[in-house]
Amino acid sequence: MINHTTGQWRFQDNAQNWKTNPYSITVRATGVNSVTVANCPSRAKIPPAQARANALLIASAPDMLKLLWSIKSHLYSGASLHAGSQLFDDDLPIHMLIDSVINQATKGRSA
Repeated sequence: MINHTTGQWRFQDNAQNWKTNPYSITVRATGVNSVTVANCPSRAKIPPAQARANALLIASAPDMLKLLWSIKSHLYSGASLHAGSQLFDDDLPIHMLIDSVINQATKGRSA
């Protein structure tokens, strides 16, 4: 079972009011307006545009993970990205990459 915070992760631009953590990722939780999942702090070595891009990428992580699971399910169901129903050898690198990214994100836990 996946242990990440469920719900839609939202990018928050706090730059006008919060100089130390200008960008954060929040999710709505039962009983509260939102919970902070991550902060992307402002550091001298990370330009503001890069900190913002990092926060946007983190905020989209759960959706990307769901997409990878869907692609994996489609590929492993016997259907290929190519025409026809057989898995071709050139799909194997895609399988390996998808498995690797899912395992990295979930530390081997299944959906």
